[in-house]
Amino acid sequence: MIKIKPVFLGVLLWFLGSTGFVLGQTEVPVIENTDTEPIVYCSDSVYVARNISLQNIQIDAADKGMQVSIVNYERGEDKLGYDLVPSLKYNWNDSKGTLEISGVGTDEQYREAISKVFYFNQSGTRSVGTREFAIGLLDADYLPATEHFYQYIAKRGIRWTVAKTEAEKMTYYGLQGYLATITSSVENDFIYSKIDGVGWIGGSDADKEGDWYWKTGPEAGTLFWRGTSNGTAFGFAYWNYGEPNNVQKSWGDDEDYAHMVVSPDSKARSWNDLSDEGDKNNPEGYYYPQGYVVEFGGMENLKLQLSATAYIEVRESKRPELDYTKVQTLFCGTMSATVELIFQDSDPLVELIPLDATVTVDNGLTTKPRITVKDYGKYYFQLNTIDEASCPYIDTVMFEFHNQPKAIFNLDEDECYGYNLQLSYSGEDVEEAAFTWYYNDAEFESGIGLDSVTIPLGFENIDRSVALKVNEQGCIDSSLALEVKVKPNIIVSVENEEGCSPLITEFSVNTSKPAESYLWNFDDGSTSDDENPNHKFLNPDDVRKTFDISLTVLDINGCENTAVYDSLVKVYPVPIAGFDFSPKEVLITDPYVNFTNTSHAGTVYFWNFGDSTISYETEPVHRYNAMGVYNMTLEVGNSFGCADTIVKQVSVVFDKINPPTAFSPNATLPGDQEFRLYAEGVVPDGYNLVIFNRWGELVFETNTQEQGWDGTMSNGNFAPSGMYTWVLEYNDFMGGSHKQKGNITLLF
Repeated sequence: MIKIKPVFLGVLLWFLGSTGFVLGQTEVPVIENTDTEPIVYCSDSVYVARNISLQNIQIDAADKGMQVSIVNYERGEDKLGYDLVPSLKYNWNDSKGTLEISGVGTDEQYREAISKVFYFNQSGTRSVGTREFAIGLLDADYLPATEHFYQYIAKRGIRWTVAKTEAEKMTYYGLQGYLATITSSVENDFIYSKIDGVGWIGGSDADKEGDWYWKTGPEAGTLFWRGTSNGTAFGFAYWNYGEPNNVQKSWGDDEDYAHMVVSPDSKARSWNDLSDEGDKNNPEGYYYPQGYVVEFGGMENLKLQLSATAYIEVRESKRPELDYTKVQTLFCGTMSATVELIFQDSDPLVELIPLDATVTVDNGLTTKPRITVKDYGKYYFQLNTIDEASCPYIDTVMFEFHNQPKAIFNLDEDECYGYNLQLSYSGEDVEEAAFTWYYNDAEFESGIGLDSVTIPLGFENIDRSVALKVNEQGCIDSSLALEVKVKPNIIVSVENEEGCSPLITEFSVNTSKPAESYLWNFDDGSTSDDENPNHKFLNPDDVRKTFDISLTVLDINGCENTAVYDSLVKVYPVPIAGFDFSPKEVLITDPYVNFTNTSHAGTVYFWNFGDSTISYETEPVHRYNAMGVYNMTLEVGNSFGCADTIVKQVSVVFDKINPPTAFSPNATLPGDQEFRLYAEGVVPDGYNLVIFNRWGELVFETNTQEQGWDGTMSNGNFAPSGMYTWVLEYNDFMGGSHKQKGNITLLF
């Protein structure tokens, strides 16, 4: 509810008592805006009633408050905004063009809230002209043109006659209520914009069919229309198409009462005639009564200052915009420049004011002011403009004055560079600068303050160039692309780069550009100028030995490069195999041989005795089972996999024949039935066996050891038993000559 502060005002005692004011409390609310001149709206939002004045208003209910309404509201264009007063609530009604402010508050709080309401236009093609604003309480809407208040009462199904009675029982701060009488298009448009449904208004032809009179308010008894849809107007009337038509209802009633139409197929803001109950059989239709419009004012001689008005002149204006495609805002290498202010599609009056006390502006009221600064940097200016609609605008513009850098860097075009190229900026920068380094016409690296860079040149057979762009706060300089000479790339390939001494290694080289000369250094005191040399490496030591190989190449551009390959060649030591054996002459009768290992730098040993037997012992003892000449082999290895082999011959020789002492032709065993001297190792050549009896007579002789004496004599008879003497001459397989003799006993 709204409380009214008490002060004595005798003239209004009766009115205030009849409107709910306590008798004797004579001070009423006052809403006043002394700014009656239209406020110019160009493009920025403007406050509607900055100097609004409120008196005697105390809102102590959350659903009560005040409102600012756009009387001639253009939906889709006009809108109200606000700077928030924290204790109050705000609601913009887009359909009505009303900003409602509610909540418990004092007149000072509401004065602040109303003063912070601002208008702005949302449309790019605005409707120019004056916007009228009504500022009042939430209880009703105020129309300045009539100085009346209006209120819509939503009440579904209410009859016209009931609505008339209820409206006439209502008062608004001493003003008598009645069903609205509409006497102008301004009033008609205002009422239509504020209602929410079908609303009864105060017109009727119930007394005489076809004669439409206002039946309420100060216009009661005034004829405003005669006839049906093609009738005659006697004042303002705004009937819908084909209305009024007095269609008789099924229940017998005529259409004798006026209301506003909301059907989408109807003429906007128009009227039609309905029966007292409306279209009562169709509650969901457009012609079922939704409520009624109450008007307050004109019934009594009472002027209440319960609403204030404000005006805003909406002009067809557009903020002058600088054409930054044509306006130079950056100046390099200077601290004074004339600026040409070129605008987009406009030619406003201008004023350029520096916002820095150290800056001077000459000719600031022209479009060609001259700016002078003391130091490089960014400087801001206030740009005041007035367009053709006399709309003033304030903008902030910036102009920059910066050092002009020079893109120079350290590069000697006569020098030959290696794989990496170190470049450094050698120019002067005053402010923060961005550097962009280029390699072979492509951006290599960029960044703020990146005044040095390392570029890996590589060794491909290509032309190379580097360049630099420096951007110091928009002031840019770029260098020419400078040629970079690169030392030849050297790629050495090796075959057989590690192994046992002596190691023969094959070298080959690949260079990025054709070479004029080569110089190899093999790290053993020897060199070569061949392109692809072979070299023998020796390692006389007992440990692995490595060789650092270097190659110096001079290319056709006069660039020289040396490649050093540390420990490229690895040569392993080779052990020396050696052994002795005893006895030096091995007899088959005692065939054991002792081997002494005299090898050097060996760790593993492999003995091959030449008779299909082997040993891994360091110093083995071996027994030969047969006479012969054996190739005794010793292979010595080390931990690097290197080996040495030595071969010596071991001879196992014949000793002597061990003859039997007796034999008998009658013996059981065949071997005992003859006397035969033979042995392994005796060769056929030179063999001669003779046997004598005791008188020295020859009884047997043979030249082959395959034939023995069977005890017979030359006449075929057996010799008598007894002792006989034999003499044997023979040669062994080693070429030795032997002679043995002895006795044999013949038994029977």
